[in-house]
Amino acid sequence: MSPEEMLRTFPDQLEWEEFDLDPSSFGRVIFCGMGGSGIVGDIAVRWMEHRGSSVPAVSYRGYGLPPWAGEGDLVVCTSYSGNTEETVSNFLTAVERGATVIAISSGGKLRELSQQHGTRHIEIPGGFAPRYALGFMLSKLLSLLNIDRGELEEARENLRSSLEECARQGEEIARRLYGYVPVMYATPLTEVCAFRWKTQINENSKTQAYFAVLPEMHHNEVVGLDNAQIRSKCAFILMQDAGDHERVLRRVDITADLLRDLGVVPLRLSGKGNSYLSRLLHLIFTGDWASYHLALKYGFDPLPVKIIDYIKGELSKG
Repeated sequence: MSPEEMLRTFPDQLEWEEFDLDPSSFGRVIFCGMGGSGIVGDIAVRWMEHRGSSVPAVSYRGYGLPPWAGEGDLVVCTSYSGNTEETVSNFLTAVERGATVIAISSGGKLRELSQQHGTRHIEIPGGFAPRYALGFMLSKLLSLLNIDRGELEEARENLRSSLEECARQGEEIARRLYGYVPVMYATPLTEVCAFRWKTQINENSKTQAYFAVLPEMHHNEVVGLDNAQIRSKCAFILMQDAGDHERVLRRVDITADLLRDLGVVPLRLSGKGNSYLSRLLHLIFTGDWASYHLALKYGFDPLPVKIIDYIKGELSKG
């Protein structure tokens, strides 16, 4: 399956499923994953916060677990291949500490370890690059968290109806980004979108990209705009959501005015949809298309990640 074909499956990957799990019965929820598999935990954390969940939730990247994680907590380990060494480490640490562990993968070591330790494993379809399987992993994770079926299906239909629009907009954005370093300035509700854009541009387009988040960036990042020599090498995108704090939205306006005063015309984006999840996934989908088209403009096949494969090969030597 080509990268474009995989991209087009994203809406249909979102399928609701019923699970017999009560997330509110746990002290904390820790989502573990790396790269294209780790982003699902970031989305889940922001979704839980936005819906007003009383259960603390974090997305953890690295080996082991935070020292406070253990018995009474829910640890969800997501790795598309099932073999990501950091996530396997998370799984083993969680079992050792007596946490409730659930693994999501297409197979691999996580499936084997789940069978060995008698813990729940949720299987997803194989045959995709992890970053192109976001919908499979995310819908399983949100279903675990008891998302309303209608909310997930509304997000799916929103993506289906917007597919060609997102593809066209992504191509237009790629033309604006070509030859520049993409810099995304996001709000708290769009931070996960900016991070996804960055990583997709890194992996698909084989180029550097950066992001910063309001209001924190108004206390440091903006001063870097004084450097015209570096500023001229960047293309700026401002992201916002209708649900963001009114003072944050005011800061987006100020940032846009500041950039224009410096001779920069930023691209302002927000997702479309009736719910926060719909808007978030719409903005993510647009960025996925932008990174795909930017790869083509640079003459790259979006799929291979040779440097990542090299690093994994070196680590496999011990």
